[in-house]
Amino acid sequence: LQELKKSYTIIIVTHNMQQAGRVSDKTAFFLNGVMVEMGETRQIFFTPTDKRTENYISGRFG
Repeated sequence: LQELKKSYTIIIVTHNMQQAGRVSDKTAFFLNGVMVEMGETRQIFFTPTDKRTENYISGRFG
């Protein structure tokens, strides 16, 4: 994937947070079909702006 993403836009849908953090540059968090937050993966994982994102990333729900 790292080689392919140099030339292509790749969209991956996953519930595996480790995979998302490892392979993505940008991340979007959806809850019940609605996009809650989108941004740089590092920002989403370490300083999410929405409490629902923080709760999911931290494992408090989901």
